[in-house]
Amino acid sequence: MNKADSPCGIQTYNQGDITLDLELSIYQQLQKQSVNLAEFIQKLSCFITALEHNPERYNINPYTEKFNRGIHILGKYDSELGVFPHSHLALKCSEGRWGAENPKKQFSRSIQLAWEFETRLNNQEKALLQICPVYLHFQTRVKNALFKKILFMPKIEGTTLGKTKAGFSPEFCQTFKIPNFQEILHKFRFSLHRFIDPDKKRQLLKIQSAYLFQRLSARGIIIPSLNQKNILATLNTNNKQVQYVIIDPIADYYLPISPAYNLLTGYLCKFK
Repeated sequence: MNKADSPCGIQTYNQGDITLDLELSIYQQLQKQSVNLAEFIQKLSCFITALEHNPERYNINPYTEKFNRGIHILGKYDSELGVFPHSHLALKCSEGRWGAENPKKQFSRSIQLAWEFETRLNNQEKALLQICPVYLHFQTRVKNALFKKILFMPKIEGTTLGKTKAGFSPEFCQTFKIPNFQEILHKFRFSLHRFIDPDKKRQLLKIQSAYLFQRLSARGIIIPSLNQKNILATLNTNNKQVQYVIIDPIADYYLPISPAYNLLTGYLCKFK
């Protein structure tokens, strides 16, 4: 078995046709439990086989995949592996088709952003905006395997930003200095956005998100674009505070529209 370290603390292992990338705390947990990596990979393979045999049973994706790119969002309770902080897992599984999302890229980017949030946001901001933790990334080069890449994450319960009634909460808007819906509606420079979307809500959310990305950019945290499905509003049961969790930080581009649209919206958000 070959092992390699990364600057982000990712521990990578290669065994035959399998490559395993571990987030640092998961690697440390394996070390603490004196888990044999070869045995762990074997258990992991059995865990994945159960998913492959009946993906419909474990499907937790509320959205229908439009382009049939072979991406499955599955949920499974972990009673076999025993190294994750949360046993209810969400798994992003890729069949490895050309042009599909890359779970490995999401794994690395999530770890990088989590570090940036931790070191560049203040405590109040960190309490309101978080990155969904990622545990490990599994990749196999076995040709007849259904899932070629799998990202392991905790299952987060919440409502997608696109389904919220009024966008970001008043506390979130105040903390990150983002205008609320009513304030945006009174800004003339966003007239075109409101015209494009008669319902207005979708465009208002896009504008709020653009403001957020601009505020983060000022701290050196670069998020060019996100699908509203990838931001979950969750309720902290301890303090009844609404938190927002980015579950997939990879930029969402719908070429050729999105880059130009995001550039224009971001530019308009610079004005008071």
